[in-house]
Amino acid sequence: MKTTLMAALLNAALLASSQAQRGRMLEDEPEVPLMRPEEAREVQKQKNEFYDTLRPVAQTARLSTVWIWADTGRGRRPVGFGTVVGDGTKVLTKWSEIAMAQGTILAVGHDSASAKATVTGVYQDEDLAMLQLDGAKFPPAVFAKGEAPKLGRMLVAASPEESPAGVGVVSVEARSLREKDQAVLGVFLDSTYKGSGVRINTVDEESGAAESGLESGDVILSVGGRSVNSLFEMRNALAGHGVGETIEIHYQRDGKNEVAKAGLKAKREFDGVPNGRLRMMERMGLKRPPSLVSSGFPAAIQTDMPLESDRCGGPVVDLDGKVVGIAIARPGRTRSFIIPAAHLNRILASDPTTVDGARAAMAARDEEARQAVASNEDGEAGPKPRVIPMKPGSADRLRRNLEDMERLMDRMKEEMQGIDE
Repeated sequence: MKTTLMAALLNAALLASSQAQRGRMLEDEPEVPLMRPEEAREVQKQKNEFYDTLRPVAQTARLSTVWIWADTGRGRRPVGFGTVVGDGTKVLTKWSEIAMAQGTILAVGHDSASAKATVTGVYQDEDLAMLQLDGAKFPPAVFAKGEAPKLGRMLVAASPEESPAGVGVVSVEARSLREKDQAVLGVFLDSTYKGSGVRINTVDEESGAAESGLESGDVILSVGGRSVNSLFEMRNALAGHGVGETIEIHYQRDGKNEVAKAGLKAKREFDGVPNGRLRMMERMGLKRPPSLVSSGFPAAIQTDMPLESDRCGGPVVDLDGKVVGIAIARPGRTRSFIIPAAHLNRILASDPTTVDGARAAMAARDEEARQAVASNEDGEAGPKPRVIPMKPGSADRLRRNLEDMERLMDRMKEEMQGIDE
């Protein structure tokens, strides 16, 4: 009886905390500058109605979604979601969030049923850990077969709670996020061009575009058989091709239709903009830290879903309720990544890395990062930050300025999207 009572008390505590998490999510939603209180209430009301409409879409996936509780140095708390797979006693969750967990890891379902979870393996490239549950069994998710969701498709992130964790649309189709896999044409596109196709601003001299004869002012109409009329369509047209492939480019020059064959080369870093600063700038405006691991995935769908880092790891469905992937990371304010179902089906058919092997790889990567910082490879060393007293009202003005800067950053990133296409 004592054991049963303890379990009941634990479940009650976990459920209460889960509801508090939901309340925190609603309270922490970013505000719109200069919005009056009554306007903010109306926006929140409409948002709640929208989520209520979408709730049935994710209802089945909700049963296959669990909270993952762990102590990572700040006490036991929810660190992410998990997706139930296999026979209902296995769960996929984000590895980097539990790699340093101390003590027992718990999985808590929609009905507050909890189970002790043990890490049995790691899919290192995908940042996914496989957990074995002891004490509960949940309905497993069934990953959809066929093509990954296309550009513009709406997706819903499931949650153990009644309301979805997030909603967004596909902004970039499934592709590799590993630098060595990202193929580019080597053109800088003109984001101000309004006609059909996309106009080349400049061409990288060492690129496949230059070798194929493409020049500044040429208007690209199609890439590899896919019509392109925007920077997003250009990126998606290239997403399905790899480094070393040759693709056919249809373009116009001086009003005449031309055809070129261009070889794709590996992506290079943005010239003149250090990576560290780009990462810092794109993360501005996040209420909570971004995902610990948010890049380098061998297959990922990019969306504009505003998914918090502690809500990654759960299933994502389309509007038909089909599980099309797992939400894996939130790197910045305007992006989130989803591992597509087809890739998940492939890795589940293979053996994961051992936990010791995964931790050794993580330690090696951390050491490499420390050495990079120590040697100042990015050349971003500068004076140490100082604490500066703020006048009354300065915090509000600073917040408004940051919001204006966020909008500017969004515009800058749109302009920069064409740099390495």
